[in-house]
Amino acid sequence: MKNLLIATTALVATAGVAVADVKVSGYARFGATYNDVTEDVTTASRLRLQFDATTETDGGLTLGVRQRFQAEENAGNAGGNQARFFASAGGLTIAMGNILGVIEAAPNLYLPTKSAGMGLEGNGFASLAANTYANGGAFGWTAYQSGTATITDGVEVIYSMNGIGLHAHSTDTSYGLGANYKFADYTVAVAYEEWNSGLRDGDNILFASIGGKFGAFDAALSYADTEYGSVGSEKVSLRGGYTVNDALYVYGFVADEDTVDTAYGLGASYGLGGGASVEGGWTSNQNGDNIVSAGIFFSF
Repeated sequence: MKNLLIATTALVATAGVAVADVKVSGYARFGATYNDVTEDVTTASRLRLQFDATTETDGGLTLGVRQRFQAEENAGNAGGNQARFFASAGGLTIAMGNILGVIEAAPNLYLPTKSAGMGLEGNGFASLAANTYANGGAFGWTAYQSGTATITDGVEVIYSMNGIGLHAHSTDTSYGLGANYKFADYTVAVAYEEWNSGLRDGDNILFASIGGKFGAFDAALSYADTEYGSVGSEKVSLRGGYTVNDALYVYGFVADEDTVDTAYGLGASYGLGGGASVEGGWTSNQNGDNIVSAGIFFSF
């Protein structure tokens, strides 16, 4: 009877997996980072496993959930995150939990690189127009959080059809609205988030961008206007890249913000095949610090 119970339980579990679409994906990266302020070379690594599960009802409604497990060289930043749940039909998606957020999901916010910034690790993401520092620290906005980072639980509605994208979110502390339009190889976008409670009551950020591809070249111009307490800041970022051949991609950026130094950087990615590449990049950030990160990246 015990063996029969175990076999029946296994069969039910297997049947559940067969009905749903369960996908495991992720990436790993490892290398080193150098900062000329400390003059130290430190190891840099990350493993990310992403679990996506969906099922479709008889009426054509797609239900899904996403969760990540992430570990880095810093042992305190290892673990699973809270899940994002969603329901989709046609071009409409309603999600809750660990939501994306309108600024985070806005086109042309990040660089089209493996780190979404410079080099192997992003180098502090000074390349992002929304990442303003005039208030003494990075601004911060609602975004899908990985690892053990604390999330701001929320609800969002996303609509996409015929090149038009609309996005709205609401959390206990903020709300956001965004829109974008894609035509040919170009995309324009605008997004706004405002905080309405807590220590950040009244803080807001407006982000706008335009970007596209021109043969082997790609470029994007983005702008952000932030209000943090009594401090306001404007930042403009221009990034561009060139696909030299099937293996080599080179890129760079320059970003100018009120009251801090102009940030800029250069980077390159060389494909090794099989989802693997060598990533390297240098950044001179808003404080004039030089940061270099380089290493191996591979996806699976």
